[in-house]
Amino acid sequence: MNSSPKLDAVVTIVVVPRERFSCTRQSLESIYEHTTIPFNLVYVDGNSPAKVRRYLQEQAQEKDFQIIRTDFYLYPNQARNLGLAAVKTKYLVFVDNDVIVSPGWLNALVQCAEETDATVVGPLMCQYEPLHEEIHFAGGESHVWVDNTGRQRIREKMYQQGQQVARLHSQLQRCQTELAEFHCDFSANVHF
Repeated sequence: MNSSPKLDAVVTIVVVPRERFSCTRQSLESIYEHTTIPFNLVYVDGNSPAKVRRYLQEQAQEKDFQIIRTDFYLYPNQARNLGLAAVKTKYLVFVDNDVIVSPGWLNALVQCAEETDATVVGPLMCQYEPLHEEIHFAGGESHVWVDNTGRQRIREKMYQQGQQVARLHSQLQRCQTELAEFHCDFSANVHF
């Protein structure tokens, strides 16, 4: 299903399946409720159940977004590649279909990209319910280092995982990071 791209949109949101369909409605509704800047939406539907498929078709008709559907399950990167092919805007953001966004989420990502000229921007991501209270990811490290024996090792560390947002709120700030997670990943529309 094709939609009419919004001419004033600088970002396309590409929603991709992760490992479940049960959060589809809540996730999509949060995007439309909490996104105030113009955007295009491409929803990659990898073999969702009939009830979810009908819901997405109804919403695409009502909200004028594009659905790319397959009749087989997709790995997340397969879905991202399908969605990426439909992006025509300056920026894109990949969002897993179980992510619940909060007010101002996209404005903050666009602002960060514009102000820092970053190629990739990642938001604070939370996990579990109640929503937006426990940190899943607040930046991190990802690099190769050489140990004492000369062997190369990979270092990957996610900052603040499992910590309470309320406890760390005053310490959380924008910073450069070596690591971004695909649950919600904003980037310039660069084709490699």
